[in-house]
Amino acid sequence: MVSLVYLDHRYTYVACNSDAFACRVILFFFVDMIRVAVITSCVFILVSASPAQRQLPVKDSEGSAGGHYESISIGGEGHQGLGGGKIPFSAGSGLKAIAQGSAQQATNAAANQHTAAKQAAFTAKSSLAQAAAGAAATAQAALIGKQILVNKLEQDANEAHQALQGEIQQLEQAKRSAEAAQQAASLAQQQINALGAAANAAQETLIHAQQAAEESHAELGSQQAMVGAAKQRLSSLSHELEAARNDLHETEAAAQNAQAAAHIAQSNAANAAESASAAAIESNALGGSSDHGYSSGGDDGYHH
Repeated sequence: MVSLVYLDHRYTYVACNSDAFACRVILFFFVDMIRVAVITSCVFILVSASPAQRQLPVKDSEGSAGGHYESISIGGEGHQGLGGGKIPFSAGSGLKAIAQGSAQQATNAAANQHTAAKQAAFTAKSSLAQAAAGAAATAQAALIGKQILVNKLEQDANEAHQALQGEIQQLEQAKRSAEAAQQAASLAQQQINALGAAANAAQETLIHAQQAAEESHAELGSQQAMVGAAKQRLSSLSHELEAARNDLHETEAAAQNAQAAAHIAQSNAANAAESASAAAIESNALGGSSDHGYSSGGDDGYHH
């Protein structure tokens, strides 16, 4: 946003959104103050000065329409008037003319003093009015600049407040994070303590396990020896069993052969008995038909 400020009959553009505006306003203010001080000093000197010091020209009331000024000369030639002629005078009339001229000059000066005073007052008042307008414009510009600075400071304060709120929130978050970290550290310490106790227990368990391992190794050696002996005994028994099985097979074969031979022998014996019985029957049948006188007692000793 750009404001248009009237300063000393000049339009000056002032950038309001920049901090440089305040510097420019202060610079304009000091320049106007210096200018007002200079003008006031000149007016004061002009008003307080005497008519002779101001060297104001004295207008002739009678010749004012022509714009001529009355001049008074002092000398032996006489007085030179408005018509340009020379008026002869004596030695005494020269002093009179000087006195009359001085009186007329004083009268004209007194008459023109009010006009000069009015003109000086008008000039002073006009200058003071311009200075006042410039000062008012400067004050307005300073007010605008101050308002801008206040607005800027309010904006900065709001931003700072928001930043503070953000920092407070971050602080609360950091506190919560710190508390969580402390709790985690406490939990870790508890776990370390538990791990230490577990490590001690594990150390004791390790010692017992090592002792048990040593005992197990000793028992393993003994058991390995017993297994070796059992293997040897099993091998020996296996050989004996194999030999016994071979003997059993041979014995079974011999028994089967013997049983077969016995069966054959029994069959042969049965066959022989049948043959003998048949032969005896046939013999008895033949003997009875041929020898009826034979007694039966001759063959009582034979039984089939």
